[in-house]
Amino acid sequence: MSGRKVLVTGAGGMLGSALVRGFGGWSVAGYDSDGMDITSEEMVESVFAREKPDIVIHTAAYTDVDGCERDPEKAYRVNTMGTWRVVSQCMEREIPLVYISSTGVYGDDTDTPHSEFDPVAPRSVHHRSKVEAEKIVRDHLGKFLIVRTGWLFGGDIGHRKNFVYKRYLEAREKETLYSDASQRGNPTCVEELSGQIELLLKKKVYGVYNCVNRANGVTRLEYVSKIVELFGLDCRVAEAPDGMFERVAPVSKNESARNCKLDLTGLNIMGDWEPALERYIERLRKEIR
Repeated sequence: MSGRKVLVTGAGGMLGSALVRGFGGWSVAGYDSDGMDITSEEMVESVFAREKPDIVIHTAAYTDVDGCERDPEKAYRVNTMGTWRVVSQCMEREIPLVYISSTGVYGDDTDTPHSEFDPVAPRSVHHRSKVEAEKIVRDHLGKFLIVRTGWLFGGDIGHRKNFVYKRYLEAREKETLYSDASQRGNPTCVEELSGQIELLLKKKVYGVYNCVNRANGVTRLEYVSKIVELFGLDCRVAEAPDGMFERVAPVSKNESARNCKLDLTGLNIMGDWEPALERYIERLRKEIR
């Protein structure tokens, strides 16, 4: 695959920026929303014509889950119809597409980690818009990779969605930090996810794949507790009382997943979440000093 060009949409995001940095030996063109507004057919077509990519990794999305609930039209305009514009260019030019989706699409039908063979049952507008985008990808492209992931961490310390660093700043200033003990998921390192995607592309693997760090249903409370512990902060992390974190969106309580198809194909290089988090926090500690 060396020498081939990869176009990354949403390059200003945590995963998008990791993908732009992480594809060694590949020519990567990354575009954020200013350079490529996926709701603009003219801009999308112009970027494709200029870059002439061999592969597209589509990470651009409206990710404010509560914002999607307040403004469903924007959610579908960006996440669904924006994806249609990218898919249309891939169809015309016969380019494989990697679409980044979410483990939140599975809903709450089970208490156990979801596999790719479970049905989707999205509860929020955000996740319904992602499922509709998945359908567009599956219905119109012969070569596609749908990556379902979630609870991403990593990237630059100053990124506005850096969950780990934000918890550090909170815990540094508070005696007690509250977190949700009812929601479960897989804290997932964007650098490891980038490497997994690169491997799948090199192996020319297509289809729908969960790509998360191994976690076995970690709660948000356990996740935040581990962040505070690894930073060595003197802050108590406690279970949030009912109603403390009211959400506009009916967010699924079980976003946990397992990489069933990666395991079955012997291609799973995603490690455990705790060592990945420890390595990332060690990097942050050096920057904080």
